[in-house]
Amino acid sequence: MPEVKLVNITKRYGRIIANDHINLTIKDREYVSIIGPSGCGKTTLIKIIAGIIKPDEGEVYINGKLVNDTPIEDRGIGYVFQNIALFPHMTVWDNIIYGPKVKGYPLEEAENLARETIEMIKISAKIDSYPDELSGGTQQKTAVARALMSRSSLLLLDEPLGALDLKVRTVLRYEIRRIVKDLGLTALHVTHDQEEAMSISDRVVVMRKGRIVEAGRPLELYMRPKRLFTANFVGEANFLTGEISRVAENGSIIDLGNNMKLASTDKSRRAGERVVIAFRPEFVAIRREKGKNTLPGRIINIIYSGNLLRLTIELPGGNEITVKKTIRSGETFPRLGERIMVDIPPENVLVYQYPEGGLHKELSLD
Repeated sequence: MPEVKLVNITKRYGRIIANDHINLTIKDREYVSIIGPSGCGKTTLIKIIAGIIKPDEGEVYINGKLVNDTPIEDRGIGYVFQNIALFPHMTVWDNIIYGPKVKGYPLEEAENLARETIEMIKISAKIDSYPDELSGGTQQKTAVARALMSRSSLLLLDEPLGALDLKVRTVLRYEIRRIVKDLGLTALHVTHDQEEAMSISDRVVVMRKGRIVEAGRPLELYMRPKRLFTANFVGEANFLTGEISRVAENGSIIDLGNNMKLASTDKSRRAGERVVIAFRPEFVAIRREKGKNTLPGRIINIIYSGNLLRLTIELPGGNEITVKKTIRSGETFPRLGERIMVDIPPENVLVYQYPEGGLHKELSLD
């Protein structure tokens, strides 16, 4: 089974550096997703692995073999595109069996492979249909089946669900993961959908401006991101600037100005250091009295969204934070203009060094 290793991969288009000395290893049978802002280089990277694009510098290894000069058809990969590239004049069956037939597989072997794959993908009822007779989800299932027919153990998925509607995407992403895991494949999945990546991946790679910002398990990236950009890009977070006023055995105290202080279990920074704190909106509680780790504020906006309230809170000094609150039966709703206290558990207050280029530049998606 294949391991993919990228060593100092660099790709330039004139002055634009699409990939900038990228080093990444995708382990055997691992499901890895790459996310990042538009233009960050994630699609370029997957095409370099596939052999569609050749890097200017660096090496690509698949299963320990250098493949820089190996044609795409000899790399042993299955590739699924965003634009569902099926032959419109062929049925589902003919699309799926096409690859083995042109490669010269014996007919009986090709047909057995096709039947196994169709059963696994669960599209047996549609094998006589043409692409324009299928839903978007079934078309993409057919494209996945065709990629699997190569019986390669490395599957590359380039925005495979981007053209589908939300409900179909949500169902199909779990189906693809199930297939990958059932077959014991190694998969690399490029997507712009953070929720998609976080929900199906063993590991997520975050890219920005041609570089890898951070990689880790989904829960790690969400709960304890190492970089400010990751905290901002993955999910949603509030950011406030301050200064470490005290570091103790159980954590630190951050002075936010305007007579506001917060405690954090983080003790990696030193007293007097300028910092940025981050915390997720769903980890903030609303109180009507002062608590151990609270900030005063005033509700300036309320948005109802299903069973959630999304509150915008103005803090002393004018900074605004977002709070997400689950609606519970019989509970008194907060009111617009109400003065409240926001309670943030110290373990959910993340502390970062203040970036040299400023907070806005560090968080920017450009």
